[in-house]
Amino acid sequence: MNDGQDLRIQGRAFAPGSSAFVEAEMTVTKDKVFLIDPHTNQLLAQSARNLVKLDNPVGTGPRNSHFPDHWMFQTFDPQISTTLQEPLSNRLLRHFEIFSPRLGLVIAVTLAACFAVWKWGLPVLVALAVWMTPNGVLRQIDASSLASLDRFLASDSQLSKEQRTAQQAVLNQLLPHVDLPGREIQLTFRKIANAGPNALALPGGTIVLTDELVSKFAKDPDLIAGVLAHEIGHVAESHSLKQLYHSLSVYLLIALLAGDVGPILDSLALEGQTIVNLSFSRRHELQADTYALHLISKAGYSKEGLRRFFEAIKTHDGGSDWLSSHPQSRDRIRNIDSFKERLAQ
Repeated sequence: MNDGQDLRIQGRAFAPGSSAFVEAEMTVTKDKVFLIDPHTNQLLAQSARNLVKLDNPVGTGPRNSHFPDHWMFQTFDPQISTTLQEPLSNRLLRHFEIFSPRLGLVIAVTLAACFAVWKWGLPVLVALAVWMTPNGVLRQIDASSLASLDRFLASDSQLSKEQRTAQQAVLNQLLPHVDLPGREIQLTFRKIANAGPNALALPGGTIVLTDELVSKFAKDPDLIAGVLAHEIGHVAESHSLKQLYHSLSVYLLIALLAGDVGPILDSLALEGQTIVNLSFSRRHELQADTYALHLISKAGYSKEGLRRFFEAIKTHDGGSDWLSSHPQSRDRIRNIDSFKERLAQ
């Protein structure tokens, strides 16, 4: 051995097939590696340098190197990595696994990146998922949601044929001013206990009016038009689907990264109760109100009808599960008044 180039690394050695160890010293020359008992100078193993295999790093634990005759040398000395020519990728991995202030910085940057994805990236992913959802799936979601509604909350409508026909006529006057390619707005009626005078929009275009809404306001077509236009606004802006995808954001992110949202769409189509139980955000409600004001103006109905509806349901604010997520009626009335003022300017 050439002493001028020798490198000595302290550690311990394990004989072939044994878990017992002895203190040992690895001596590395240009071409050879020797394993020696430093107390007796006994040669335990030797090999060509390129035949000694170094295990991949595991955190801050010791490194194991294996000789062809199955002796194993174990050490905490970091020099062994460069001495046995560990691949650069392994050295970098080991470097970042060692806890240090730099690791704290990496963790902080990772958390900041996750927050950025949630704050700004998730809306983009949700919009992409909405765009990728075919109309056939939306129709299936509507059918499943109605079935779930009938199973748990609703019963058959008690409205007369004349009452239903009158509400359909109001909708028919709105529809020529609605542009929703691939989706058909359909009106249906249900008696829903404790829902009050209310309506529900499903993502495929199905709108549910409660018997109490129709019975209480049947003589006010402007009001009914405002409510229907509001629900059409939810459909046009895909609010229910956006809320649903947002609530499933983790699964959605994984599915989009994997390039397959099929399983999620299948689950949505079958689990209609998920849609029924969702609440729109206050922002979505105000967006739908604004959409409704534009629509009823085009269709020739008075904007005062929607305003009268919110005046009428003030007593329900915060008193019904169905309405608890909505903006307060006074805020929505203020939004309508502001809209009229902008038009008058």
